[in-house]
Amino acid sequence: MYRFLLRPRWIAGHLLVIVTVVAFVNLGFWQLRRLEERRATNDLIAARVAASPQPLDDAVAAASGDIDALEFRRVELSGTFDDGQLLTAPRAIPGGPGQQVLAVFQTDDGPDVLVDRGWVPFDRDRVDAPPAPTGPVMVRGVIRAPEPGPLGSADQIAQIDPRRVADRLGLTLAPYYVQLHRQDPPASDPLRPTPLPERTEGNHLSYAVHWFSLAAI
Repeated sequence: MYRFLLRPRWIAGHLLVIVTVVAFVNLGFWQLRRLEERRATNDLIAARVAASPQPLDDAVAAASGDIDALEFRRVELSGTFDDGQLLTAPRAIPGGPGQQVLAVFQTDDGPDVLVDRGWVPFDRDRVDAPPAPTGPVMVRGVIRAPEPGPLGSADQIAQIDPRRVADRLGLTLAPYYVQLHRQDPPASDPLRPTPLPERTEGNHLSYAVHWFSLAAI
């Protein structure tokens, strides 16, 4: 009475179901692996941000210039800001939308570094941001890796990439940038500090449950 199960259509249908279930289960485990990677990254960021700041040159030397090993490390550097500044294109920032203010920082004993001084609320009529302080400054902040994507052709920067900014300005800059958290002496017109990325777990767990549920169904 079960000979119909041997018909090609039934065999093909069961094979399709088996392949689909295996694929859904693997997608569920993939999301769990992504969750563990996200948690490990969050722990790494938390540890680096909680560490005491160190001179920029020491941090770069300890990481052998590896930007992945440098990102989110707290550093301090002394020097002076250049006169010119750049604005990013409007972005979604907690408390925004806003535009980040970028300035070239000439260090006393190292390469020039692009510094994210903070952000200003978006204003269609805005031409420039509050100027950077003049004279010697001690900057404390967090190293950030270049943002992927094109720099953009307009005056505003689409993605913060020091190498492309350096090409546009005709300068030589470090391949990373520093997100400023504090400076000494303080700016007379301080900007709002750019927040670090939120250390969330994303939707990986819910996606895993979704795939396992589909496999069970």
